Amino acid sequence: MPAGISHHSALIDKLRGEHRLLLQAFGSLKQASEADDAPAFKSALQEFKALLVPHFLEEAISVYTYLRQELKVLDNQTNFQRVNAYKKESGGIGDAALRFVETSIATPDDAIDFAQVRSSLHDIGLLLGDRIRREESDLYPLYQSLH
Repeated sequence: MPAGISHHSALIDKLRGEHRLLLQAFGSLKQASEADDAPAFKSALQEFKALLVPHFLEEAISVYTYLRQELKVLDNQTNFQRVNAYKKESGGIGDAALRFVETSIATPDDAIDFAQVRSSLHDIGLLLGDRIRREESDLYPLYQSLH
């Protein structure tokens, strides 16, 4: 397909590597919050955000847009709808994670409620871990199968 988003054979390996980095950065967030260490927590937030934003953007364009364009051409409505559901869910997860990051960054160090932070991180961690597992076992193989 000359117009549109192209398939990139190395993309999935790159995204899987980014998942590992995101999980490591998330671990640093948890570790700093468990230590009630505001400066380390803020630093970990910046690192996590710096990894998360480009990852979500690349997935949105290079994976979701590519899959949607290819599945539309193939008239594969089942997988097209599946990808749309992933895309919608991804937006919600990304919005929630970024809202948490932005709110936490804006909170003065001495006003951080680390008990609440730990609770939020627990919830975000469950969503993030589940999402990464499903992307790697379902969505990424679909991407690879279309080339």
